[in-house]
Amino acid sequence: MWDLYLVTDPSYQVDLPEFVARAVSGGVSVVQLRDKHADTDSFRAQAIALQQAIPHIPIFVNDCVEIAQELGLHLHIGQLDMPYEQARALLPEEQMIGLTIETMAQWRACVDLGIRLPDVIGLGPVEATATKPDAPEAIGVAGVAEIAQEARGRGVACVAIGGVDERNAKDLAPHVDGLCVVSAIMGAQDPAKAAERLRTMFQESK
Repeated sequence: MWDLYLVTDPSYQVDLPEFVARAVSGGVSVVQLRDKHADTDSFRAQAIALQQAIPHIPIFVNDCVEIAQELGLHLHIGQLDMPYEQARALLPEEQMIGLTIETMAQWRACVDLGIRLPDVIGLGPVEATATKPDAPEAIGVAGVAEIAQEARGRGVACVAIGGVDERNAKDLAPHVDGLCVVSAIMGAQDPAKAAERLRTMFQESK
């Protein structure tokens, strides 16, 4: 399910539903709608458009718990967004929650909450990335592998994020359940081909 997880980025001027549908046709298996600057109505409209374009694909919304509640979508939150325990209390069991984890300390703090763990964690950034200029220090493949080993041992899916592309896909594949990408697909002229290459590289390197 998690092999290739696409996070959208509004800085790329594309017809989002059509573009994402093409990426899905090439192998994207999960999509996160991320637009920190959109107002609620615009974000809702984008989410509905994606639901209609890719009805068979899990869709996460970034840091918009109200939209997740309203539309029955999954939620992804970062370390500076709503506290994980609050988000988990607000959503029904069938709606998944993803959480950004940047350090082992953050992972262990989540475990120490003593509640249901996230369904998936985004580990990184693997490398420094222009997509998220305020991102913390890169943890590299080794950092991803260390946290993933603990998390996967507790049944939590792990995807690597932050500077993930064809250069490091093979190195990351043995350690995680999937690759989480932004510019590697959003910046591609042919999102289907870009997705197919990344997913093939990931699966062949597992």
